[in-house]
Amino acid sequence: MKALIKNELRLTRKMLLIWMGMVLILCGFAYFEYLSLKESLEELNGLISDFPKILRAMFGVGGDLTSALGWYGCIYYWVTMLTNSYAVYLGVSCVAKERAQGTAEYLFTKPVSRSAVVCAKAVACVCNLLILAVFSGLCNYFTSILPLGGLELRGAVLTTTIGLFLTELTLFAIALLASGLTRFYKGAVRLGAGILVAFYGISIAAEYLEFPALYYFTPLKYFDVYTVADGGIYIPFFLLAMIIVVGSVAATQKIWTGKEI
Repeated sequence: MKALIKNELRLTRKMLLIWMGMVLILCGFAYFEYLSLKESLEELNGLISDFPKILRAMFGVGGDLTSALGWYGCIYYWVTMLTNSYAVYLGVSCVAKERAQGTAEYLFTKPVSRSAVVCAKAVACVCNLLILAVFSGLCNYFTSILPLGGLELRGAVLTTTIGLFLTELTLFAIALLASGLTRFYKGAVRLGAGILVAFYGISIAAEYLEFPALYYFTPLKYFDVYTVADGGIYIPFFLLAMIIVVGSVAATQKIWTGKEI
């Protein structure tokens, strides 16, 4: 199993580096954008406050941009659009890509159980997600938080980065299950993309309607940056996320164990 994990890490490192590069570019753009706007942030904040509420929710403006948390929360939102997309990509392609590449017959006839193969691939993907989350947290710190002089809330950088990783993990598990439920890789990609768009739609609707009950239907709101920064990780959402992760991975193992290749 250790060999399978190492092999999967080796095969996915190039794609991980590409996504890390995109996060770095986005954070670098945000840094230079802040330098150019810091003298006129009050005017920008006043302009954005006149936008329709639905637009503010769509663009991740959930706080006062003149405050450190408000600016950080906005940049964090755009960074998570990349990290969440990567999580869904990993979940969809983790096992299903073997069928698309014609290597499933070889992989699933190795002297290890199919369940162990799926588990090894999932562990490797979780390692990649952790690396991207830590890298994103560091980029956020050096390009968004440090120029602002730090956040008002102590420890918010760490807790929001943990929240980012947990969101990635939940989306990955859901996408992994979705890939097991489809017959073809292209169908899994479409389903994964549809699920992510649906989750974003629900989160925007929940923000616009100010209806917290909808938060339970989208992992994107389980570890909201403002909520986590202010009060830490909400235990019911954490438990719900863990149930989804464990249940999805277990169900995927069972599906692939009995699936015809």
